[in-house]
Amino acid sequence: MGGNMIYPVKVNNFPGFSEVSGLELTERFKKHLEFFNIKSLQQQVVKITENNNVFGVTTKENKQFYARNILVALGTLKRRLNVSGEDKYIGRGVHYCATCDAIFYKNKVVAVVGGGDAANSAALMLSDIAQYVYQIVNVSNLEGDQDKINQLKSKANVAFIFNNTIQEIKGNQKVEQIVLKNEFNNQKLLNVDGIFIEIGGIPNVSLLNNLGVRFDSDGFIIVNEKQETNISGIYAAGDITNTHKGFKQIVTAVSEGAIAAYYIYQNSKK
Repeated sequence: MGGNMIYPVKVNNFPGFSEVSGLELTERFKKHLEFFNIKSLQQQVVKITENNNVFGVTTKENKQFYARNILVALGTLKRRLNVSGEDKYIGRGVHYCATCDAIFYKNKVVAVVGGGDAANSAALMLSDIAQYVYQIVNVSNLEGDQDKINQLKSKANVAFIFNNTIQEIKGNQKVEQIVLKNEFNNQKLLNVDGIFIEIGGIPNVSLLNNLGVRFDSDGFIIVNEKQETNISGIYAAGDITNTHKGFKQIVTAVSEGAIAAYYIYQNSKK
């Protein structure tokens, strides 16, 4: 439970918490559900169908649920580099979650790919564990929370490699090197023990492909001010929507969820 919310080590911009981990915040959300005796069922949904304005939801365990309204809050999936060696070394030096796997790189050399908030957070965390951290960014600067960027720049064991992309991940039984290419098409090898890929996410919308839901040019679900999609009875909230695309935060996702729940309730009374 919690999706991508479980990964941040420090959340500083959720009202009521000066600082809290994403995992702890998730647990508090879960306890809030339990306080109101709201049941949660953790099963993977594999299909959503529609018949006469009733939606059918099928899970991997072949359970069937039916409803007139559905709120989709599936978030995003980790974006991948799609380079040679990435698939081969997943779990053997290639990682997508610093919160989960940083502990395996105590006193080792790692690379973080990306220049946004997620990558900056990963690099900060790894700087307290690893011997040295290279942050590889495909543009000329870091983006996101300025306080976090300032902290990162103050770290003596963090080096930034701007205007570079990864072309290949190499090794024997595990990751040993990455091949970088700069804006002049010059290549160089960088010796690392691991690589953390933090280049954003893509909306997790495959379950809706057969329902006629409209997406924007980036694949995010288009919603109105009520969080309604173009299909009556289907609502969406959080990172999966086209709203707040430049500011995907827990607080904005919670806001969208509250708005959607309110209008679902109003709709159910009709």
